[in-house]
Amino acid sequence: MQADDHPIEVILAEGRRFMVPLYQRKYQWHDFQLLPFWQDVEAKAIEVLEGESKFQHYMGALILAPIGEAAQIAVTPKVQIVDGQQRLTTFQLFLAALREVAKTHGHVDVAAHVGGYLFNNLKTKDTDKLTRFKLTPTPSDQKVFHDIMDKDYRAIRTQYAANYWGRSVPKNTPFRALRAYDEFYQLINRFAQFGSAEMMVDD
Repeated sequence: MQADDHPIEVILAEGRRFMVPLYQRKYQWHDFQLLPFWQDVEAKAIEVLEGESKFQHYMGALILAPIGEAAQIAVTPKVQIVDGQQRLTTFQLFLAALREVAKTHGHVDVAAHVGGYLFNNLKTKDTDKLTRFKLTPTPSDQKVFHDIMDKDYRAIRTQYAANYWGRSVPKNTPFRALRAYDEFYQLINRFAQFGSAEMMVDD
């Protein structure tokens, strides 16, 4: 097995489907796991804004295995996520939230650029409608995850209103992807407005 360092933007920019195997657990990250992820991203964002970013930050291992014997012409290739599916799903939820905050603040060019990390451009022989999504999670997560990828923030809040309590998704919700997405949206929006955002964790 060969291990190489690749920036996440390079991994997600490639035209391929990341498939979460059926045997993998559903998305389960809680706030105490989202917190260090957010702190890492926020720290690097501040470095970039201050012109001090010199080194890439290691965000964890991602082990992929090709699906199928050989690449097919005009078909988007698929890879199975052997390890790192929780982290990759978190990245996708973060990017979906970033896209929506960019729209909110009128940065449509940024939103469009981020969208390139969430969706594939379909090839002529692609037949599965889910191919356009970069990530295909386990069946139990697919509906909410693909809704988050497809719809804007207001539409998600309306569609999943029963899963919100007041202005946020409860910490003990079984909809972990919805909780992570909503938390990231609030954090990124506060960061965009004030230059910092603190995530409160008590679960």
